[in-house]
Amino acid sequence: MIQHNLDVMHIEKNVFDNVFNTVLNFDDKTKDNPQSRQDMVLYCDRPQLEKDNSGKYPKAIYTIDKEVRAILFNWVKGIKFPNGYVSKLGRCPDTNVKRIFGMKSHDCHVFMQRIMPIAFCELLPSNVWQALTELSLFFKDLTSTTLRVDERLERDITQILCKLERIFPPGFFDSMEHFPVHLPYEARIAGPVQYRWTYPFERYLGTLKRMIGNKASVEGSISEAYLMTESTQLFSHYFEPHVMTRNHNVERNDDDGVVEDLEGNLSIFSHPCRVWGEAKKGFIP
Repeated sequence: MIQHNLDVMHIEKNVFDNVFNTVLNFDDKTKDNPQSRQDMVLYCDRPQLEKDNSGKYPKAIYTIDKEVRAILFNWVKGIKFPNGYVSKLGRCPDTNVKRIFGMKSHDCHVFMQRIMPIAFCELLPSNVWQALTELSLFFKDLTSTTLRVDERLERDITQILCKLERIFPPGFFDSMEHFPVHLPYEARIAGPVQYRWTYPFERYLGTLKRMIGNKASVEGSISEAYLMTESTQLFSHYFEPHVMTRNHNVERNDDDGVVEDLEGNLSIFSHPCRVWGEAKKGFIP
């Protein structure tokens, strides 16, 4: 029995925001500020991060400067994902002000588990990159559709947090960095997180908000739009096959291509397409 059903979606996003904002050293969001450096003098033995004779704090090994940040943003702009896998991440980085804007919870989820281990591989020291990679793999294993019965994740997260505590300042660790300790136990008791996190509910709330046509009567506007959607969904089953409906519609990336029914072809080559350029023949050795 679990006492609290912690939301993995928001916890993962908040942990990612703390890591991402601190590593990229955003002035208004980083956890590496003068107050945290003063706490290091009291609680940590890191003389390399204390104030020098000129009254300035040296650059930490877990942060990157603006020039490297611009290189990272240009790389993120060129990343390509399968259709429908993630939103367009290339629109988020702003290379002029060297900031990133508009990342939603699912964007942070993909960046945390898929991009962060690769993005920081050559930008951070090996010990910092290894700790962040282990944190990324922890959330990746935690949010998988199948879980192991053993307590490996419960042991791993304690070691990962210990590694992070040896790298980041004390101000980096708030309640959100403590919540991942409880997530493996809840997953072991309650099952995979896909049935407990709030992604489907947030998406459906967004669908309901888009139904609002009259802000003076929000509930009635949502009710009418919902009834209209259910009615069209039901009536679409009685139309002729050639009529385009919600259930029978062209694919998202359809460009009026044709499908050649050739025997012996793999299924991946059976999608509709149009010929482009001069035809050439080749053989794979």
